[in-house]
Amino acid sequence: MRAKTGSFLVMYAPSNDYSTEDATVRVTVRSVDGTPPLTGYGLIVHGEKSKAGALEDYALLIYTGGDPQYEIIKHKEGKQSAVVAWTKSKVIRPGTNPNQLEVRAKGDELTFYINGQYVDKITDTENFRRGVAGLYTSDTAEVAFDDLEIER
Repeated sequence: MRAKTGSFLVMYAPSNDYSTEDATVRVTVRSVDGTPPLTGYGLIVHGEKSKAGALEDYALLIYTGGDPQYEIIKHKEGKQSAVVAWTKSKVIRPGTNPNQLEVRAKGDELTFYINGQYVDKITDTENFRRGVAGLYTSDTAEVAFDDLEIER
């Protein structure tokens, strides 16, 4: 999966069978050639389009370059904003190494894990919880996603 220069690409699951409400969602991600997308890639939860067709979701993004970091974002009415700004993390594997991203949704709480290690927690203040899982990448570097799991 790759986006266009200076943009991002979001892909939501095709049906409500992939609902993330009160679920644990995991996916394995990696940079194909070791060049990470500049503004991250990762796992989306509670994803859906508004009545106007705008993106609405939360996402755990990682940057796997020389100084690995994660960020938690939300899309509301199609606009992207940081809920948790880029934060350095030693649990993120750099380069082409795979990383497992996990989000545990319970009620309005979202808890985030990378490679089995807790990294952060937020509250779903937008009430997006009826959405589906999705994938996110930015820029033109190719990223691979594998083994999407949803446990209820």
